[in-house]
Amino acid sequence: MIGPVVLTLPLILGAAQDNVPPNWKLHETPEGRFAVAMPGTPVKKEQQVKTAKGELRVTIWIAEGRLDSSFVVSYTDYAKADAKPEDEDKRLEQACKGAIEKSRGKLRGEARSIKLDGKHPGREIMIEKDGEVIARMRIYLVENRLFQVMVLGGGPVFASKEKDVGVFLDSFRLIK
Repeated sequence: MIGPVVLTLPLILGAAQDNVPPNWKLHETPEGRFAVAMPGTPVKKEQQVKTAKGELRVTIWIAEGRLDSSFVVSYTDYAKADAKPEDEDKRLEQACKGAIEKSRGKLRGEARSIKLDGKHPGREIMIEKDGEVIARMRIYLVENRLFQVMVLGGGPVFASKEKDVGVFLDSFRLIK
């Protein structure tokens, strides 16, 4: 039974790579426990963020894209004691609200509930400013880690004919 699945895996991975735009690279970070297709080689940054419970370290990977866009993956680890399943919705809502406030924009449409790997809860949102989409994000909770996978830019990168945003968001995967 495992044989057909193992044989099909390279075909699935090959098909996924065919959808990646030219000059994009698969970025894997074992410390971050994720892989994602990004335009070019991303730059890593770290920053400290003050919260009511103390400071949190945020690790950010940024790659510049076409049409004056940025492709970003960030993650923050919370104390395991603070990662309670009953608080998942609240933490995701706070992350969405924080992203909207920081951008000084507003939510376009509604936050959509999503799952990563069929089990990790998340939200997908679009943020607009002055009637134009400026960000599309997927936010996931994986145990005590909060991932934010986002594309930032002006309206042209979010046009329906542009595929970079979808390729990036859909390529995000967890690794061990």
